[in-house]
Amino acid sequence: MRAHGVTNFPDPDGHGINIAGTGINPQAPSFQAAQKACFKLMPGGGPQSHPASAQEIRQADRAAQCMREHGITGYPDPIISQALPTTLNQANYSSISAGGGMIIAIPRSINEQSPAFAKAAKACNPRGV
Repeated sequence: MRAHGVTNFPDPDGHGINIAGTGINPQAPSFQAAQKACFKLMPGGGPQSHPASAQEIRQADRAAQCMREHGITGYPDPIISQALPTTLNQANYSSISAGGGMIIAIPRSINEQSPAFAKAAKACNPRGV
């Protein structure tokens, strides 16, 4: 992303990439172009790497439900997609992770740095799908 003009793009933090507070406008044409060029480099090759199997979808759905049951209100179900949906307004999300034909878009309303999130993630392993 930095090589494609998004000079202050942050490194991953273990929970995905958080652009909050960076001044990055995910709706800017330069960001969109860089993302399009770099999306294939995401872990697992991005969602276009292969379609999600029924088992992977069930596992991701269970992980999302588990996160909600552990107090992470609003934790999203996975988006099953071979490409980042154009309707996904990235400005509304603190992190977006993709791989294996699925996308997990964490809304800004969820604090991924909170102890509650860490505890739920340990119990549910939502990124291990």
